[in-house]
Amino acid sequence: MSSQITYRYLFPGTEPTTDELSRAELIGVEQVADAEAMARHAVGDVIQVPDIRHRDEERSFRVVSVGNLTSSRFVEDRSTAIDNLNVYVTDAE
Repeated sequence: MSSQITYRYLFPGTEPTTDELSRAELIGVEQVADAEAMARHAVGDVIQVPDIRHRDEERSFRVVSVGNLTSSRFVEDRSTAIDNLNVYVTDAE
């Protein structure tokens, strides 16, 4: 089973409500090899993430919310599953 972390951006001052999280802007996806990598982010951490909105330039963000791990199947190949963790970030101060 493959694993990935999806990074999503919330504007500064935005509360991480369900509604706001559903509108968060995609900034990057990271493929990870093991479960340890999936658990390495905590609220308040400052992390470096390539930002697809800025040609994959490494930028600093602060983690504001970490979603629940979800598993989904690719439409093309129903036997291939992927674990996904949504990490919501905002600008680092």
